[in-house]
Amino acid sequence: MNCIKCNMPLENVYVCPHCGHVDKVAKKIIYSSNWHYNQGLAKAKVRDLSGAVTSLSQSLKYNKRNIDARNLLGLIYYQMGEIVAALSEWVISVHFQERNNIAADYIQAIQNNPAKLKAANKVIQKYNLALSYMQENNADLAIIELKRVVNMSPTYIRAYQLLGLLYMQRKQYAAARKVLMRAVKVDRNNMTTLRYLKEVNRLHGKPEKNQHGRKEEFMQINDPNPIVIEEGSGQNYADYNTGFLSFINILIGIVIGAAVIWLLIVPSITKTKASEYNQAVVEYSAQISERNKNIDDLQNQITDLKSQLAQYETTASNTVDDAGASEQKLIEAASNYLQQNLQDAGMLIAEIEPAAITNAQEKKIYNIIKEATKSSVTETLYANGKDSFDKKDYVGAIDGMTKVLRMDDSYSYAVFYMGRSYQLLGDTGNAAGYYKRLIQSYPNSDLIDDARKYLNQLGDTSSIDAVDISSSDTSDTTDSSDNSSDSSDNSSDSGDNSNDSSDNTGDNTGDGLSDNGDGSGE
Repeated sequence: MNCIKCNMPLENVYVCPHCGHVDKVAKKIIYSSNWHYNQGLAKAKVRDLSGAVTSLSQSLKYNKRNIDARNLLGLIYYQMGEIVAALSEWVISVHFQERNNIAADYIQAIQNNPAKLKAANKVIQKYNLALSYMQENNADLAIIELKRVVNMSPTYIRAYQLLGLLYMQRKQYAAARKVLMRAVKVDRNNMTTLRYLKEVNRLHGKPEKNQHGRKEEFMQINDPNPIVIEEGSGQNYADYNTGFLSFINILIGIVIGAAVIWLLIVPSITKTKASEYNQAVVEYSAQISERNKNIDDLQNQITDLKSQLAQYETTASNTVDDAGASEQKLIEAASNYLQQNLQDAGMLIAEIEPAAITNAQEKKIYNIIKEATKSSVTETLYANGKDSFDKKDYVGAIDGMTKVLRMDDSYSYAVFYMGRSYQLLGDTGNAAGYYKRLIQSYPNSDLIDDARKYLNQLGDTSSIDAVDISSSDTSDTTDSSDNSSDSSDNSSDSGDNSNDSSDNTGDNTGDGLSDNGDGSGE
């Protein structure tokens, strides 16, 4: 913001230091920003970290140069386990105020502790790996990784929330409540955590006490009609002869019964048992055969699943490593940028694929460093790529020119040498694409005629404006185009006249282009 009277810049002040004018709008903005900062500070003191983040973000919306608010926001992110977000805020803070800024001390403290930085990287990688497992519906491995994350970073709110959500999905409500309560101890008023806790209480409820006490272990039964045995009053009578005969009859019956059982029933029982035994043997043999077959099938399934798991782990590890490598390079680039090592910072930025950066704060830092270092590293990157091309290292040339285009997409020479490298590697599709891009996007480039010539050699002249190549005398037209359109190609004309439209002709003409130092070519 500038003074409305003398147009002098106003930074965190509403009284112009040049003319003394009091800008009421600037005063209101600064007061509003400071008020929200005080609210955020008060919430942070009572561990309402989510509320503090909201208030401090609002403060920075009013005044992005509020250094105290930005530094405090970085500290809160650090306390919540968001180390990358914290570093982003501190880097921006140092960008606005380099001297007397405690954010520089915070960054230096992290950089001076490689173990801490490595642990932070490990936490991010394991959290991303857990997300990958969840996308593959592998909740068990995701829970294992999240447990490791919270052990390494006990204040990582997002890890607690995700772990609690997984426990809720598996209906382990007691474990989910325990994990979410740990998150509440770090951030008391986090809306996501409180919403999960409310859902756990709704689904599981709280244990109720037994109001009736313990049940009796033994019960006394009162029989209303007890059995009473009375003594007889008559005389005892015994008939010895009758008793002896009864004993003989019983003995004879036992003998006859034993004979019947032995002669009739026992053979039938034995035959039945033998038949049942044989049937059981057949059934058990069939079951054993079926189970052996099932075991073989399960073993094959286990082998296939192990193979798939190894592939998934390899894919997830590569994805996490790529994301972690991009974040690591961005942090190193920011460190070099803060130390005014613009050349090293720019070279690191050129190695980062922009699509790998998804966080808004990281993207902002990436753009700041890229704009600050583009002019100092583009020529160096182009020289490295051209040197690889001259040495016939076309893969290295493609890598070098790709870095040039990441830093400056208007560098027409880099587009041309990308097409030549792909052509010499035999990738005609990519080669034709880069030649067309040069012709359509850089109409004033001095490489237009060469691009048209090589595109004609590939046999693809579609979507090219103002291309007139006669099919009756192709070789004569190509030779004359080489001699008239490119003044820097004199050293290779003899090679064009002695060879036909093969890769050797492309080497003599394309490699002989002289660099005029102006990468845009326009």
